[in-house]
Amino acid sequence: MPNKFDLQKNKNITKDIQIVMEKYKIVGCQAAAVLNEQLIWADAFGYRNLETKEPVTENTMFRIASISKLFTATAIMQLFERNLLKLDEDISLYLGFEVRNPNFPNEAITIRQILTHTSSLNSDELSNSIYAKFIREGHSNFSLQLKDLLIENGKYFMKEIWGDWKPGSQFVYSNIGAIICGAIIEKISKLRFDQYIKQTIFDPLEMKNVAFSYSNINSSNELANLYEHNNDMQSFKITIEDVKQNEYPENYWDDYTIGNHGGLFEPQGGLRTTAIELSKFLRAHMLNGKLNGKQILEPKTSKLMKSIQWSREEENHFFSKMGLGFHITHDFLPEYNEMIGHSGEAYGLISNLYWHEEKQFGIIFILNGSQFDLTQNTRFDVEKELAEVIYKHVFENDNE
Repeated sequence: MPNKFDLQKNKNITKDIQIVMEKYKIVGCQAAAVLNEQLIWADAFGYRNLETKEPVTENTMFRIASISKLFTATAIMQLFERNLLKLDEDISLYLGFEVRNPNFPNEAITIRQILTHTSSLNSDELSNSIYAKFIREGHSNFSLQLKDLLIENGKYFMKEIWGDWKPGSQFVYSNIGAIICGAIIEKISKLRFDQYIKQTIFDPLEMKNVAFSYSNINSSNELANLYEHNNDMQSFKITIEDVKQNEYPENYWDDYTIGNHGGLFEPQGGLRTTAIELSKFLRAHMLNGKLNGKQILEPKTSKLMKSIQWSREEENHFFSKMGLGFHITHDFLPEYNEMIGHSGEAYGLISNLYWHEEKQFGIIFILNGSQFDLTQNTRFDVEKELAEVIYKHVFENDNE
């Protein structure tokens, strides 16, 4: 493994990444690689604004989708190690109202099930992503409560939110689980979700270009639009226009009741940040909860998060193994059967953050638009090719 990244290698990796970008018509890309406690390479390519040709730089913040869930899970586990919650306790105890799958009214739902996507909450496809409407309308009505989404007769309740299988018996990926965690974090900490994350994760890791939702974004932040390809498969349309610098006024949250909603800071996917900032979070977890002398988790808690909590024998699925919030993947790099991290995919964006626990190296990349096939069960080809290019040039070809 290299301990530095020389100029010639940087030229070679740039050339190969540009080949992948052309092949998949990638709009913009940010990437980084880490080894042990060090960030050893990072670069940016393409555009944050396709219309004006404003380039992606190392400071460009992207909405990174489901990698956001790792921060939410980390916050939950900080409360766990302080003995403020138990992983196998009924979530109703922390939320202040009873939560049950109506199909299994006598079965408690636990935080461990939420973090492993085995709670019997249904997929976005089957619940028509009703949580997104719940979040959107919550910004104009702070009186909305999480029970309006989860409880029968609630304004946003749909029977399709819940699956017809017993909690703990089956894996189905759910965004609503992270919203529940967001409310629990607020209820226990007595802080807004964004404030808690800032105090316990962002600040200790010295993460600067970072914000959940738009709550801490200001005019100095450099943001990227997200894009999806049009039906012609050649051109793109804007799905999230972040370049326009959305930000909340100072008094925006004055009437917000902490713990009421859970989703307004989008704990399931609304984190905006950069690959370099994400590298600090990756290294902290890879190094068992500590980076540059700052501990965000105790080693035993970090190791617990990374240990297999759920698995299935078939490997023709994207999710075959889960830790507590962390995805344990078998198909990020062909050379390594198990890597730990998470990916994100929403509104045309693709993001990846994975590391190898034994070899202590990690790769991050974020794409704000590309051509990719939505029908396959496992990883997109563009992800595999980018991961292999970065691995080859940064880690494998030490002697080129």
